Amino acid sequence: MNTSIALLLSGCAVLLLAGCPKPGSTPHSPTGPVIDPITCGGFPGTACPDDSQYCSYDANASCGMADATGICLPRPEICTKDIKYVCGCDGRTYSNACVAASAGVSILHEGRCEQQSQQKQ
Repeated sequence: MNTSIALLLSGCAVLLLAGCPKPGSTPHSPTGPVIDPITCGGFPGTACPDDSQYCSYDANASCGMADATGICLPRPEICTKDIKYVCGCDGRTYSNACVAASAGVSILHEGRCEQQSQQKQ
């Protein structure tokens, strides 16, 4: 039983330390690197096959502009309350990248959106 608790605690520590991927980083989920990722976006705007996933675009993909593709990543279920504002592809400012990902939104850039319609925290 102590081993299970240690593994559970270790898993939580890894999740809290790893957080969400930064824009432009190698795609990963809380369980490790994404192997054989499912592509999304592009032409004709393919959606992820599962509602528990979101389309994560590379930092240079400008949220899928010019038919850029992304990969489907799981939406995080737990996020920290750290404040590191990001501008989502939906034009809204989120308190951090994990909060944006949990809402199913990829990141346009770090920092607040210039003309935000609403802030999510």
